[in-house]
Amino acid sequence: MMKKILKATLLLAALTVYTSCSDDNDMKDPSERLSEATTKYIDVLTAAPNGWVMTMYGDLDFGGFNVLCKFEKNGKVTVANEKFAADTTAVTHYKMEQSSGVVLSFDEYCELFHYYSDPLNSDGYNSQTENGFGGDLEFRVISATADSVVLRGKKHDTKIKMIPLTADTTTPMTTIWTNYLNDVAKVAKEMQKGSYHMILGKDSLKMKANRHNRVLSYTTTDEEGNRLTKKLPYIITPDGITLYETFTFNNEKVNSFRYTTDTDIYKQEGTGNITLEKFTPTLCEQLVDGIWYLTTEDLGTYGKTRWNQFRNGLLAFGKTYDQELVIRYAVFGTMRNRFGLTVGPVDKASPYSVFVSECYFDYKEKSNDEIEVWFNGEFDEIGNAEVFYPNKDGARMQYVVQTFGESETSKRTFKIETDNIKEPTYLKLTDQKTSSNYMKLMAEPVYFPFGDGPEQQ
Repeated sequence: MMKKILKATLLLAALTVYTSCSDDNDMKDPSERLSEATTKYIDVLTAAPNGWVMTMYGDLDFGGFNVLCKFEKNGKVTVANEKFAADTTAVTHYKMEQSSGVVLSFDEYCELFHYYSDPLNSDGYNSQTENGFGGDLEFRVISATADSVVLRGKKHDTKIKMIPLTADTTTPMTTIWTNYLNDVAKVAKEMQKGSYHMILGKDSLKMKANRHNRVLSYTTTDEEGNRLTKKLPYIITPDGITLYETFTFNNEKVNSFRYTTDTDIYKQEGTGNITLEKFTPTLCEQLVDGIWYLTTEDLGTYGKTRWNQFRNGLLAFGKTYDQELVIRYAVFGTMRNRFGLTVGPVDKASPYSVFVSECYFDYKEKSNDEIEVWFNGEFDEIGNAEVFYPNKDGARMQYVVQTFGESETSKRTFKIETDNIKEPTYLKLTDQKTSSNYMKLMAEPVYFPFGDGPEQQ
């Protein structure tokens, strides 16, 4: 008897989140009330004529991305995603089910949606807790009205919001979606920057922005004087930057900053006085905080030799597992959480399932455009880099680490050059001791830099 009472209590508690079903005088059976809530949630989701904008968050090492969803009564849902071309859509399936409340589930595989929950990610999003972006495909419905739907990831408990797109019925939905995602892309390109100052009156807090991960970070100290790095995940909208959680700066709260064209100063949304102001960091800072893709263009003979040694090692390593391992991308900078070299080997037969491999580096700024770097002996938490480093079957990743500085006793000092210090499209690194060791690193992604991707077959 006690178990039945507890079960009924839990069901009733789950239902209280939906105000239209939470009448204290309603004495209906809890399962019947859940069924009614499920029906009403579907009504809410399907009522938006142009669908919803979902703020997709996963592991909070990363910020959020926009996913557009148009739900139909028959269980079909059309989706789009800012990680793909703006005019790309796909139709998949969803369902509402009862599981300690009501759960919205995207139960049919669709790359445009499951990109965020897949364990291997083509863009190098791999959280510290598990592989992949860490997104969910099942969400507990917390509340649902015509103005907003609030969800919680069933597995990761990340808060997800959905806001309806415009009610305009004279413009085709495909046009509305394409325009929305193009507007987001424009803001992402123009507003995001490597460094900001958050300013309130005379007080200023230096913020770094990881454009790839969509995370603002700043450094503070604890009571014992230890340096701590704090992160503020954010999402880009056509209106600007919105933080995952409200941030308190000098007792004033801020949630978002408005995008304005032709300015480096972004004002706080609402009536607050906090501003986010761009500033131009040194070339050393831009190298360390940025994501810079290796290209074979303007790569010195020293690097070419060692990258080819690594490529051959990967091929030999892969054969033991019936795989043809090639390099999808190579990045120097901070791709995830720490400065270093990130390489993305893939099996040629599955070119989007990346075995992200990171070797971490320490550095010393010798001037604004001269930096000393060296491998500190630490690898990524996932362990792929350590596997590809020397062992009996090793892929010999140490060869490419040598081009940057293999250890503290073999540091390398690089002179950094660029085309535009404010908006660089590349950084050129030139070793100050080994003249044949130079490389050009690109700001825009370079995939399969050695030309051995599947499209070259």
